[in-house]
Amino acid sequence: MHHARMKSLVCGLCWALGSFLAIGCNELEDATATGDGGTDAATSDTPAADTGGADANGPCTLSSPEDPPVSCPPAATAPKCSTTTPVSTCPTDTACMALTKQSGDVLSLRMGRIRLWSPSSLVALAPLAVDPNTNLKCANGGGAGFNWLMQIDKKAATLKTGGADRSADGKSWAFSTVKVDSSSLDATCPGFKGPTDPIDLSPVTKSITLSGSTFDSALIDRINIPIFEAPGAPPIILPIQGMQFKKVTLSADGTCVGSWDKDHWCDQDSGGWTTGGAVIGKITVEDADHVPLRAAGCQSLCAVLANDATKISGKVCKRGADGKIPAIGNATVTTTGDAFLLSTTFAAFGVTISP
Repeated sequence: MHHARMKSLVCGLCWALGSFLAIGCNELEDATATGDGGTDAATSDTPAADTGGADANGPCTLSSPEDPPVSCPPAATAPKCSTTTPVSTCPTDTACMALTKQSGDVLSLRMGRIRLWSPSSLVALAPLAVDPNTNLKCANGGGAGFNWLMQIDKKAATLKTGGADRSADGKSWAFSTVKVDSSSLDATCPGFKGPTDPIDLSPVTKSITLSGSTFDSALIDRINIPIFEAPGAPPIILPIQGMQFKKVTLSADGTCVGSWDKDHWCDQDSGGWTTGGAVIGKITVEDADHVPLRAAGCQSLCAVLANDATKISGKVCKRGADGKIPAIGNATVTTTGDAFLLSTTFAAFGVTISP
């Protein structure tokens, strides 16, 4: 890919992703103090370079993106931060800076640290697009545009999951139930061809198999996770198919998945988080080609994920004479190569989910 085009893709997608990932404490006390999401001048800590996935730490070695290392802590070689002042207001009375301690059979959590393992085009952007913007208000007043919720009913053995818009109080959220039609996407990017049918952002409930404190979910056929760029604006949508939660381990009180170590808040590779569960799914090339990224010059998500000028035509993925996108993905939903594999591991903390 030509350097200028690649730079445009990277910068645009970084802005888009950076606006919606607002989870967990990281390396900034106040992103607005630097104006560019850079390191806070008030601290002498220099965040370690993010590997965007696997590192030299044994538990974090990737053997297969379909089975990523679930329990991935800060690297054993990562030094402690010289100060914890920038994150001094983050809750420390639980293992995961939980906003609401959980009890009983129904547990409500919001995803915290998200570590990307696939697609490779997003992994490469993780240090720029994910880490600096995965912060709670105690760290940098994070944008809170990406809120992936989980509600686990241990007695019923079910998981309800989906996205949410911003929180009014920073500790409680409600599942999104709106539908987004193509006219909204056209308003975001004039001339962009969105999907024919409205996109339902409602949560999905599936059964889970519990083994002690660890669970796997049943396969979720389709779910649309909204990413709210700005208040009142149509969201970016992650259209995921064949998704499954795997090896998710809850803390003894059900308040946490994974944990957070404030002494490693400045480690850009982990943000101090140890992950505790995985989400594996697929984004079809066709679905991705109908998702516009305004901040990436209104290119489609497919064009960004393809990350190859030979597979792109204008702002969308190149189609063959039959009008279809060829097999450019690394995963399969219906036919070989018709999707991109999404592989992530995560940590999560207790919140309040409103009815």
